[in-house]
Amino acid sequence: MKYQQDLLHDRNGSIGGKMARKEFKLKNGMHVLLEENHNAKVVSFTALVNVGSVDETDDEAGICHVIEHMLFKGTPKRPEGTIAMEVEAAGGDMNAYTSLDQTVYYINMATRFAAKGLEILADAVMNPLFDSEELKRESEVILEEIRREQDNPSRMAAEYLFQHAYKVHNYRRPIIGYPKTVKSFTHQDLTSFHRRWYTPKNISFIVVGDFNTKKMLSDIEKAFEGFEGDEIPSRISKPEPRQSSPRIIVKEMNVQSTYLSMGFHIPNFVSADTPVLDLLSHILGGTDSSRLEQVVKEKKRLAHAIHCSAYTPKHPGLFYVGAMVSDSNAAKTINAISQEVGKLKTNFVASDELARAKINMRSNEIYEKETVGGQGAKIASFIASSGEASFERTYYQRMAEVTPEDISEAAKKYLNFSSATTVLIVPKKSKWTKNKSQIKSALSSKKTIPLKKSCDKSEPRQIMLKNGAKLIVREIKNIPVVSICSAALGGIRSETRAKNGVSAMLARTLTKGTRERKALRIARDIEKIAGSIDGFCGKNTFGVRCEFLSEYVYDGFELFADVLTHPSFEPEEVANEKQILLKAIKDQEDNLSSLAFAKFLQTLYPRHPYGLRSIGMEKSVKSLTRNDLIAHHREMTKASGTVIAVVGDVCTDEIEALANEYLCDMSLGKPKNLALKSDPRPKSPRLCTIKKDDKQQAHIVMGFQGTRFSNRDKYAMTVLNNILSGQGGRLFRVLRDQMSLAYAVSSVNQEGVEPGYFAVYIGTDPSKIDISVDAMKTELIKVCEKKITKEELSRAKQYLVGTYDLELQRYGAIANMYCFYELYHLGLKEIDKYPERIMSVTAEEVLAAAKRYIDIDNYTMAIVKP
Repeated sequence: MKYQQDLLHDRNGSIGGKMARKEFKLKNGMHVLLEENHNAKVVSFTALVNVGSVDETDDEAGICHVIEHMLFKGTPKRPEGTIAMEVEAAGGDMNAYTSLDQTVYYINMATRFAAKGLEILADAVMNPLFDSEELKRESEVILEEIRREQDNPSRMAAEYLFQHAYKVHNYRRPIIGYPKTVKSFTHQDLTSFHRRWYTPKNISFIVVGDFNTKKMLSDIEKAFEGFEGDEIPSRISKPEPRQSSPRIIVKEMNVQSTYLSMGFHIPNFVSADTPVLDLLSHILGGTDSSRLEQVVKEKKRLAHAIHCSAYTPKHPGLFYVGAMVSDSNAAKTINAISQEVGKLKTNFVASDELARAKINMRSNEIYEKETVGGQGAKIASFIASSGEASFERTYYQRMAEVTPEDISEAAKKYLNFSSATTVLIVPKKSKWTKNKSQIKSALSSKKTIPLKKSCDKSEPRQIMLKNGAKLIVREIKNIPVVSICSAALGGIRSETRAKNGVSAMLARTLTKGTRERKALRIARDIEKIAGSIDGFCGKNTFGVRCEFLSEYVYDGFELFADVLTHPSFEPEEVANEKQILLKAIKDQEDNLSSLAFAKFLQTLYPRHPYGLRSIGMEKSVKSLTRNDLIAHHREMTKASGTVIAVVGDVCTDEIEALANEYLCDMSLGKPKNLALKSDPRPKSPRLCTIKKDDKQQAHIVMGFQGTRFSNRDKYAMTVLNNILSGQGGRLFRVLRDQMSLAYAVSSVNQEGVEPGYFAVYIGTDPSKIDISVDAMKTELIKVCEKKITKEELSRAKQYLVGTYDLELQRYGAIANMYCFYELYHLGLKEIDKYPERIMSVTAEEVLAAAKRYIDIDNYTMAIVKP
């Protein structure tokens, strides 16, 4: 196959060094876009097929999604299960997704395995088998996925919104399809649809990363040799008629809160109004400082969560407002949203508010370039929505020109409640089911300082600050971003049953005010520097993460230090966050898989804090006071026990100076001693069963106590976990692909300061509980009785090392690892030694570790079922 000699587009980027983007058209009509980026030894391959659910007939509803599931299931050259195993054996990351307008397949690989990634993706796109028996099994998996969505009130609210906002256009149907249509598809149906739409002229093949353009183009030419096809079929979707009246839909579910979705019709992505609508959604409900967040949630306290976005695909889309509220507050919340929209129509937004929105929207252009996979996905999105990758430049140029008057005009033009679609997912026996009249009535009614640059340094530098805290700095200057992570030992390990949830409360309130800043000012200050800041807590640590553009390094570090060292724990903010946390505890009952894991840990660790809930229990959280937070913060945030890692476009000497200046008043003294006794391993089976009414699936977690951070067994257990999990893993291949027991099945290996846990999980039909448990036991017994194969071992190790390389593209991930490795006494060199230690694991070590930790006669199990 020869490619046409006309070069369609050639652009040099300016972020992260010179990146040459070139576009070609092959002789068969396939569009190829290549963008070199040598920041990391990684390549991303993306196949964008310009067909989505919008192109299906009613009888074909969901067929694009089924093909997406089936495409990687096998080709004449690669039998079922082989593709996933080959990708994971090369340490790759493979996935796909279906949307309204396109289907996308991607493989991310370390450079050394790039040829394999290209070969696999090309083979899958051109030659899928669509085996009839495999289709039957995968259809069962997709039916499980549909049932899973039916248990998710947020997903159902969105599905109902599209179903009723669109009466004619094909956007009205769910991408996943319906049980009836999914069950009906045959091998011939998939083959026929694939032959019509998966043609060269309907595909864009995108490659981003560490490669040579000339050689890559030649390799693509060879990979797709012989790939031919017909012209692109005619698109069938009819235009949606103008909506002239409000539509109100109320659906009952077994839920604790009411889930609100509102939609307004807006134009498609290429419209000149799209950047205006994106900025409008950002200002109205896109951030913590947005109007809906501050007024409806924080001030009026009507919503537990609220947000909005402008969804602008290839065809006219929807401006979406979503909220989770108490059922009694539904009409009041709608009225409050209406009032805030009205303010945007009658009053121009302030210039600084618009400027903050532009900075944050534009910052996505930078952050998305941190990984080659992110770059490939962004390019695919622009091509799918606009027809050309270069439209990105047009979009951001239009955004830069948006004025306050444009925002007001867009609100007037599009956000009309008289033609809105409103969906309410309400609890059983809600008053709104028979009383829509109230709903209908509610509808009407700082200076930056240029940073002195120093030369790049490939090694981290560790510095002891004057107050005793450890500072780790690594300079990486590929993109103008700085990531900071501060961590100390704490988290769930530092809690008692009486104070369970104090760490979660502490993490939530750290950014809700300091001595110098109120919560709103913190939100605005971080937006000004195009960044993010938040507290975090886990089982073993708690701390603060912060990220921002490097030109704002002084402002960013000062804000980070202020949040870390001077939280004010304002009584009003503490009370508000407590109510939100209590609501989250209540809503956790709706997340059945999370509930199953929580019950599993509670049963496995009857005395150790690892058995406590990550966000606390209702009784313990209700008892927490502002003084509890102050005391816990003082105990945990001691300078001598804190590690701060700074990674990115920085100068080490200046970071050291900033840290000594802004962290000088951290609490001195030794941190709280957290020497804890481990719970003994179970000597008999432990079972916890929870029954939930009106649910579709059962969720099962079975597991055992696991390894410590300090135990070398953790490497073997990590390899074993990968052999069992993943799309090429034993659990997936047997329990999902062969037995069709579930859509979701996985294993988890979690180390700890004290023994962590190893567990397997499955979400299945309640009638299949016994067979699912037996199947899980069978697979666990196998790994305890017989060594894994050389092929499995090689695949697992290469996958772990490959995905580790992918993760290390992100500055935030590197900063996190430095903090945790230092706190767990593993040393900074662990970040480089980890791949070597994984690659040195033997089959004998995996077998020994499996026997040591998987005691099949003394398991712990939690089941949540209808």
